[in-house]
Amino acid sequence: MFCFISLRFQQPSSYNTNAKFKAVFIYGFTRYFEWPDKKKEGNFVIYVVGKNDDLISELKGLASTKKVGNQDIEVKNTLNYESGIASSIIYITPDRDIKTVTDAAQKNKNKGALIVAEAGGACKSGASINFIYIDSKLKFEYSKNAAVKAGLKTNEGFKAMATVNID
Repeated sequence: MFCFISLRFQQPSSYNTNAKFKAVFIYGFTRYFEWPDKKKEGNFVIYVVGKNDDLISELKGLASTKKVGNQDIEVKNTLNYESGIASSIIYITPDRDIKTVTDAAQKNKNKGALIVAEAGGACKSGASINFIYIDSKLKFEYSKNAAVKAGLKTNEGFKAMATVNID
């Protein structure tokens, strides 16, 4: 009986175990950046570009219980980047090419959108934050220049949290 119950509650073999960590990181980033006043109205939108059902599920779970300041969190997803989706955080999945990062960065210059990616060279291509793995542990790179170009402010303490600083 115990074996049956434990099998029932195991994650599917295709479940991305890092999805929960990424969702917690993404939510945690909201505490360290100051968004422009226009981003403090309405819902706080986290826009996922690409396919990652497990991450979207984790983010929606966080959104059901957490807020950013007084704002409700709304999670949006498309397979390809759409510049018309107003968002505070844009997460670009690893299945998208680096051109997606560059495009999102150019179209969100001074608009107050934090671009988070997971691709080699993403911070040099316009992402403010890039997830990396070191010794099988999720870490992140940070580009303060990219954050400033996006119209975001943060303190030097955040820079110290990054494993790698690009600038």
